[in-house]
Amino acid sequence: MIADANWGIAAGGVRALRFVPRASVPLETACVVANGIRETLRDLLGECELVLGEPAALSPRAWELLAHDSLLFLTRGRLTDVVIVLPLRDARRLVLRAFGEGDELPEGACSALELHALERIAARCAAAFDPLCRGRGPGPNAVRGHEIPACSAYFDLRVRSPLPLTLGIGIVRELPEPGPASLLAPRALDGVTVDLRAVFAEGILDAAGFIELRPGSVVKLETKVGAPASLNLGAGRLATGTAGVVASHTAFLVHGVATGVHP
Repeated sequence: MIADANWGIAAGGVRALRFVPRASVPLETACVVANGIRETLRDLLGECELVLGEPAALSPRAWELLAHDSLLFLTRGRLTDVVIVLPLRDARRLVLRAFGEGDELPEGACSALELHALERIAARCAAAFDPLCRGRGPGPNAVRGHEIPACSAYFDLRVRSPLPLTLGIGIVRELPEPGPASLLAPRALDGVTVDLRAVFAEGILDAAGFIELRPGSVVKLETKVGAPASLNLGAGRLATGTAGVVASHTAFLVHGVATGVHP
């Protein structure tokens, strides 16, 4: 299991180093999702200050604690399913502000009208999940904690203003390892120079024979006369051809390109 170094809670002014399982959600992906959700919240609340929590791997027990006394909205996707986690008090605070009723929280659970409004808000936030889901399905749907598997990773979005609330994002199935980065276009390397080596004859000489070499010594080569030469980059062969001279300059005439090399 791959782990990350992290710092524990301060004790006596010292925060101990600890190793925790690495979340399958790249931080840059969480940033893209957070930016999309911020735009949705900005439409609802006006200008808002939002802080992104670092993605963390979750144990089943940790997920149970997060899901307890929270509203959960599930969005299914091809790569994974994503759960919006809204603590009940923050859910009430959000929907009351959306209705223009102030920030004072009345006692009791959300009404059917408030739950419907929260589902619509969650649906707008789910539009930001494409980097996670890759093929987002319909939804999200309100669910209970026992109706879905425990989330394997989690990050939260903490709104500081205009009202304090926390909106969590749970990842049900671990995301696959990211593929290779995009390749450079060939023209981006036009200005790069490399050192090539033309080999037209090869032989093997032991250390003792090498030490005894003197001017006029004859070295036996294993390459046949007239055999094709090779053009090498490091230890790899790029092409075969003929080594020679053109207009007093050493040159290499390419006859064939090695397998896997694109001219």
